[in-house]
Amino acid sequence: MSTLAKNSQVRLVGAANTGKSTFLVTQMNPSVTTLKNEIKKLVKQLVGLAGFQLLTKAQTIAYLKPCELVHRPAELINVPEVYDAVDPGRRIFQRKDAATQPCYVWHRTYEGGPPAALLRNGSVRIDGYVLCTDYFTDHVLKDFLKTKKRAVVEAGALVAPFSHYPDAHFICGYYDFMFLIAAKLCRMAQAVPEPADAIVAYPLFGTSYEQEFLSVLGFELAHVLDSRLYNVRSASYLLASAGAWNYPSPTDVELLRDRLAPLIQEPAEKHARLYISRTGRRRIVNEDALVALLEKYDFFIVEDRPRTLAEQLTLYRHASFIMGPHGASFSNIIWCQPGTHLFEIFAPDYVPDYFLYLAQLAGLGYSACCQPAAGGEHLPPIEKNIRVSVPDIERGLVAALEKATRPETRRCGPNE
Repeated sequence: MSTLAKNSQVRLVGAANTGKSTFLVTQMNPSVTTLKNEIKKLVKQLVGLAGFQLLTKAQTIAYLKPCELVHRPAELINVPEVYDAVDPGRRIFQRKDAATQPCYVWHRTYEGGPPAALLRNGSVRIDGYVLCTDYFTDHVLKDFLKTKKRAVVEAGALVAPFSHYPDAHFICGYYDFMFLIAAKLCRMAQAVPEPADAIVAYPLFGTSYEQEFLSVLGFELAHVLDSRLYNVRSASYLLASAGAWNYPSPTDVELLRDRLAPLIQEPAEKHARLYISRTGRRRIVNEDALVALLEKYDFFIVEDRPRTLAEQLTLYRHASFIMGPHGASFSNIIWCQPGTHLFEIFAPDYVPDYFLYLAQLAGLGYSACCQPAAGGEHLPPIEKNIRVSVPDIERGLVAALEKATRPETRRCGPNE
């Protein structure tokens, strides 16, 4: 069992949820879903005529069984109930067992036949099969109709960590990269530390934090290729499965935390209380008034601007109380010291619990509140901004600060 989760209640399970993908599918218009399914059937028939078969995730796991290096069963992590810090009679999260998914690593050296080929979306095709190591193979169907050629690269070894494109809805930022790609690469690196002449290839995010992480992991940038541009072929390939989007494997989280921990620095000036500002979606529209309040309580305002991994991890590591609207920056709480307190501010219609889950893994305290949306009725819930009631926030903040100083409530747990 992961030492990161040693204080959590953990049980092995045989199945797990699919996370964000399930949420998106259930929100889709039924008629649109029907049309998309019919198109998929047609394209699948065309794919079959082209001479290869799309495997499901279960079929992929069975196919790769002979070259399995790592298999960690799914787990259940107990997550506590949380009541609104501003409205204590309102329960935001129910107590539940958060289900992870099984984690795998496979390494295969293929001799006596054509090498494995990397598809545009990062999927691997071998023996006439297209493998599904992540969530779905929809991108393969769409890419089948594309005719633009990619440059062919022959590699001594191929590391193919991910098979989805970055987009505006499903895979779109720092959290996704950290827990769907970076954490998985740490798992792969633990299983096969230094694959010879390895090229890592997938649909790149194109961000500075991606480049920085891959450099820390030891990949030269010349050996990092975008699968949308390069068709990498190799007789040796290293693959790994995706876990639950909203509940990453505790062991993966621990591997990621330990791999990047050396980046943490001893800052010239430490800030115990942080407010993490946002300028994109889900920003607080009356933030000036909120900042004026928080400065009375000695909060340091962390502006929303690009920072290196070292800067981000250092800020979080040396904080004792962190507050802000729900956002990807909170991915960094896994580098906080146990007992640090996280206070999330949500819009009323978008209240995911994955930072509560990460706080539970890391032994942090946790509070949350829901505040009204700031207009934007035409926007999806994930896009809506927030207008806070400053007096209400102050009341909830004072209670959370008092809670954070009590040793018996510093870790995540049931509200008293």
